[in-house]
Amino acid sequence: MSDTKRKKHGLKKYWLRTRAKILTRKAQKTPTLLTGAGSIKLVPSELKVHKAQKPLIVTSLTLSRTETIAKLKDILLQADIPFEIFDRILPDVSFEQCENGVAAMRSAGCDAVLAVGGGSVMDGAKLIRMGRTHGRPLASFAGIGKFRNEGAPLICLPTNAGTGSEATVISVVRNEKTRKFDMVIDTRLPADTAILDPALTVGLSPGVTAITAMDAFVHAIEAYTNTLHHSDSDVQASEAIRLIFANLPKACVDGSDLASREALLRASHLAGRALSRGFVGYIHAVAHRFGEFYRVPHGLANAIVLPYFLDLYLDICPDRLAELAATSGLFVELPEDDDPGNARKFVEAVRHLLYDLEIPEKAKFLREADIPKIAGAALAEVYQMSYPVPIILSKEELEAILREMLVQTTQAQTAQVQDVPAHAS
Repeated sequence: MSDTKRKKHGLKKYWLRTRAKILTRKAQKTPTLLTGAGSIKLVPSELKVHKAQKPLIVTSLTLSRTETIAKLKDILLQADIPFEIFDRILPDVSFEQCENGVAAMRSAGCDAVLAVGGGSVMDGAKLIRMGRTHGRPLASFAGIGKFRNEGAPLICLPTNAGTGSEATVISVVRNEKTRKFDMVIDTRLPADTAILDPALTVGLSPGVTAITAMDAFVHAIEAYTNTLHHSDSDVQASEAIRLIFANLPKACVDGSDLASREALLRASHLAGRALSRGFVGYIHAVAHRFGEFYRVPHGLANAIVLPYFLDLYLDICPDRLAELAATSGLFVELPEDDDPGNARKFVEAVRHLLYDLEIPEKAKFLREADIPKIAGAALAEVYQMSYPVPIILSKEELEAILREMLVQTTQAQTAQVQDVPAHAS
């Protein structure tokens, strides 16, 4: 990169860090946290705390048919609490779905929201509760800090341990007009109450358990390695990482292990709180593009991209990675916390975890022709969202990292492809 370009990137870096610092100085809502198997039974008492008389249950069509929703209905009926159900949240929730949820809330006279589901459901519920008290189209709130009023009370019951969306200041929403994902960022977005009931996650397969937890894992790592970290987010992120290392393999082997599942829910929550201060970075920006271009599940995309940026960060912020090695609980004895060798140990431990979880080393779906577009869109997200990344990459540098993720085609494979008749498909 030329000196001129580096100066330009340096100015961008200064602006990103300054803007992000201003944003994160604002007071952020911390949800009341209720945990433990069976804590779903505490929903009526929490509604009473918030003086809510008729909640809207926001969930997906798939979850609406599960025992979890049936149990929640029964709990509300036994407490003589009327409710309505909005179960039209799909994966990659859209503004249109959220607007439909606001309309359902208003027509039914609901005064609170109960979100039961994963990241898409909770992201949608956060906007629905804000739409209830705002008269503008929800898409107009894309960006940073545009809400002016508090929303209706929101209680979240996550059904996987990944997004930590109940605690974050972010909702990621698909804009059907632009066919892209927008981010709504506001300190008013986190839930009023988060109920972390591990029994709600018992039915998840080992594969889903793994890739959802990797989303939380990357939240914590990016929040810790970004430049906007502070003492609170450092503690939250490092504890989330420790909990995932210690409990994810056990939860994948024994899906009924409630202690491990509760620990993962707590890790997801802590990572969500950490990213609300420290933000995410390049890993998420690239993973979002993999979701847009190839419909790759977000947690899986994060897991594939993660080691390539950890390799880069070994040179950029080895002290931060060394600290994570010291707090991860993986190593009994370590030299000084800032020893570069410890940073490498941490990266190696991450690779071992990904291997054990059967995460692919390469992005088999990635096409060479798409790399310039993916790199450009990822950098646009980093700049527009003011991610306080530890290094400013040029488009060429990011493209080079993406090419490392390509599956290399051997000469023999190339010859086979060339031998296929043009009409064959």
